[in-house]
Amino acid sequence: MTLRVALFMQDFAGGGVETMRLALAAALVAAGCSVSIVVVNAAGPLAAKIPTGVKLCDLNRSRVCFALPTLRRYIRDYEPDFLVSSLDHNNIAALLVCATMRTRTRLVICQHNALSEEVRLGWKYAVVPFLYRILAGRADAIVAVSNGVADDLAAITGLARKSITVIGNPVVRSTRVHVPAAPAHPWMHDPSTPVFIFVGRLVAQKNPMMVIDAFVRYVTARRARLVILGDGPLRGEMLRRARAAGVDQDIHFAGFVPEPLRWIAHAHALLLTSQYEGFANVIVEALACGTPVIATNCPYGPSEILSEGRYGHLVAVDDAAAFALAMADDLGTRFPAAVLCARALDFTDEQAAANHMSLFQQWPTVPRRTAFGLNFSTKSAPDIAEQMVGESTTRAKLVVTPNIDHVRLLMTTPAFRAACMDADIVCADGWPVALYASLRGAAPRRRATGCDILHVLLTQDLITTRRVLAVVESRKTAAALTVWLSARQWNNWIVEVAPIGLTHDPIAQMRLASKILSFQAQILIMTLGAPVSETFVHEHLLVLPGCWAICVGQALRVEIGLTVRAPKTWRRGGLEWAWRVAHEPLRLGPRYILALLWFPYAAVADLLHSSRPATKARPLSPPQVQTCRRT
Repeated sequence: MTLRVALFMQDFAGGGVETMRLALAAALVAAGCSVSIVVVNAAGPLAAKIPTGVKLCDLNRSRVCFALPTLRRYIRDYEPDFLVSSLDHNNIAALLVCATMRTRTRLVICQHNALSEEVRLGWKYAVVPFLYRILAGRADAIVAVSNGVADDLAAITGLARKSITVIGNPVVRSTRVHVPAAPAHPWMHDPSTPVFIFVGRLVAQKNPMMVIDAFVRYVTARRARLVILGDGPLRGEMLRRARAAGVDQDIHFAGFVPEPLRWIAHAHALLLTSQYEGFANVIVEALACGTPVIATNCPYGPSEILSEGRYGHLVAVDDAAAFALAMADDLGTRFPAAVLCARALDFTDEQAAANHMSLFQQWPTVPRRTAFGLNFSTKSAPDIAEQMVGESTTRAKLVVTPNIDHVRLLMTTPAFRAACMDADIVCADGWPVALYASLRGAAPRRRATGCDILHVLLTQDLITTRRVLAVVESRKTAAALTVWLSARQWNNWIVEVAPIGLTHDPIAQMRLASKILSFQAQILIMTLGAPVSETFVHEHLLVLPGCWAICVGQALRVEIGLTVRAPKTWRRGGLEWAWRVAHEPLRLGPRYILALLWFPYAAVADLLHSSRPATKARPLSPPQVQTCRRT
């Protein structure tokens, strides 16, 4: 079963955490996970960098405190297997939400910075250790990006150190490092003058004023240039200090750059002057390019990455004089590029994804809550229709939409029950079924009817490029459908009238299955009604081609105009069944009366067996890994 992972963060600002999370998302998709990125607000320069195959959920709130109800609704409706949260306040929000609801979602919180340093930034950070002490027990796992951050987190919160897992950031995008071409800036193409580079937000934590001071000391004896990638509140003060020292002409403020590797790869050395770090992604990026690193020996990331000075210079924090001396060292000889690149491969996205997968596998996947023994889908009708036309499959997949009459059939017809339990997508059609499933915690409070799914499916542009085969119940329906298709000039359809007595005629069943196989249908629409449609598809799953089979009963007749659907006011009020009974009392009246009598009995029987997890009715071919489409 595909593991569903949601990565929760604030926004798409151009920081290291956001960049790292996008890299992790891509690596988890490559590892076979279904990945979503959940953000408080989908703003920021990295919003355009969402990897292919990753879904986006924008909570659309200005602050994380305002996003708590929306996050709760997301977890309730979509129930990812794991919610991986990043940064302090997001972690607290996720802990609060998960502590106040019953959910099968496992929560993993990640600490990216030294908490003992962040508590000095104001009361909003000062309360974080206290809240961690109270709420951290609700987390299924706590991750720190370095051993130093883990030690610091344990010391300041009182958490057991052994309960914190260390997983380094995914910084290098592939196992083979590619050095990009130099940017167009003329300094990067002048080998006669060394160019140092600083990358980071211009804030107090990064201590960018020390870069200016060290550079001033260095250029008093030799010629050099400095490029600063990043922006922040200290930019003006840095520029004033550079002008006062007379070196402003040798410093270029490039601002935020979405692809800093182009600059780092062709620099003489990377300079990192932080007061504290959680990990320092930019150091690994420099190592991956073979660029030497000079960094302050701040808590906690640089010394671990540089292995206590084996792969780069480590200088005391705030010591500009020592930093300038390190800049004058013969860096290329002391730190060969090949050695630096080899060290960077310890921090690949593949390795980070593998570490997260190992963490996830510590817990067995919790079975979804079921209703009537069925795993109801949390997807909406548009989502299901989009999946059917956009996702290819190597085996037949079944979509069913149970209503209260189907609940009766679940208890009286074993073949129908087996088909529904083995279906790939089960949607609550009738409102009593949807309401009961919601009360049981088995599905969100929404319906996805066969009519809705089929209507959206037929409006998808890709439907005209798919081979569609419709199996209808009568020649009248076949003739009307043929006229309907001709009016749209859809030549990619085949209409097949099912023979009378299909259920009890194995030869007719094999002939129909052979026609579907020979046509190599990609979408199969069954309109024979329950339980005939569902049992036919289920019993021939291993014979049918790789297709999406949906059983919609009368929905196709509604779509082509042979049957009038209930007005929207009736549908919104959950009275579509009453409309249908009023228009077809002889056919539907007895059926609905019988179904209404069976439904309470079925609900009580389901509640008495609520402790039993849903199991597959019979072994099938292994399910294929599904790839999400970005929305």
